Parts: sequence; structure tokens; C-alpha cells
Amino acid sequence: MHPISDTRTAILDAAQDMVQRQSLSEVSFQEIADCIGIKKGSMYHHFKSKEGLALAMLDRARLALTHSFERGLDKTPRQRLEYFLLMYRDYIGVGEKMCPAGANAAQWDKLTDKVQVATNKLVGVQFQGIEDILRAGIDNGEFLSHGYSVDELAIWLITTLQGALLTGRIIANQRPFDISFNIIGQYLYSGEIH
Repeated sequence: MHPISDTRTAILDAAQDMVQRQSLSEVSFQEIADCIGIKKGSMYHHFKSKEGLALAMLDRARLALTHSFERGLDKTPRQRLEYFLLMYRDYIGVGEKMCPAGANAAQWDKLTDKVQVATNKLVGVQFQGIEDILRAGIDNGEFLSHGYSVDELAIWLITTLQGALLTGRIIANQRPFDISFNIIGQYLYSGEIH
């Protein structure tokens, strides 16, 4: 038997993977329980509802992203940006999944208000983290702004990545992401990201 914290983590890991591959509405407690080898009733010990599970997943993703941005503060803006872009590619799994927030977009109107707010908070952390990186890079001359504000560049960058994930998922191919990845680098500092 798993200790309680291990079981909760296993539930969150399995649920997040499933949601990123399917959607929140397509994932059932039974499917998650079967995946990690527990009884469906045990799921309710950790999460009273699918909304509670979704909120816990989004909160965990938000905290992990916040910590990721904080860990990079001693790096150059370019290193921080490259890490963020590689995190999208390697952690999310381009062509396989959507990011935890993006996975909710297709069924936005079916989500509860609380899940919509939690999704917005996660996206807000992405925007704030990218704005901080871009601002530091523009201020020290590492990045080119091309006359755009930091806010505009952050919106462009995040929506480009989200669109590349979506397109890569549809065609089951990493190429849209790789192309976007390189163009972002060329645009911001006249060189490919490796």
C-alpha cells in the first residue's frame, strides 16, 4: 500500500498526464485509480470531486512553474528563456500532450469558475515569468525588442508556444514546435537556440 502522500502524488501525476493527453472531462476517477492500482473509492479520500482534483493539479503546476522561474534568477536572460522553451519541449512532450493550462482551453465553458480562475493563475505565472526574462534581456542588451513592449513580446511568445503545442498534437509531430522555437531565438537575439 502507498503512503498517503505517495498515493496523492501518484494520483496527481496520473491525472495530469491523462488530462494533458485528453481533457479534464474525459478523465474519470476510475481510469486514474486503475492506472495507479488503487480502488476508485480511495480516490475520494484524497479528492472529493473532479473539481478538487483539477484545482490541485493546476495549483501544483503553478507552484512548480513559479519555483522553476525562481531557480533561474542567477542565470542570464538567454539561459532562462532557453530553459523555459526546452521545458515546454521536453517536460510537456511536444506532439503528445498540451500544457496543463492549455489542456483546459477546448472545454473552457464547461469548467467551473474555480477551475477557470486556477487556470488563469497558472497562465499568469507563465506571462509574468516570461515578462521578467524579456525585460532583463532587453535591459542588458541581450534581447531585441523590435519596438514592442515586454507585455506584447510575452503574449507573442506564449501564444506561439501554445499554438505550436496544439499543432504538434494534431499532426503528432514536433516540427511546428521546433520551427517556432528557432524563430523565437532568431527574432529575439539573431541566433538559433540549441
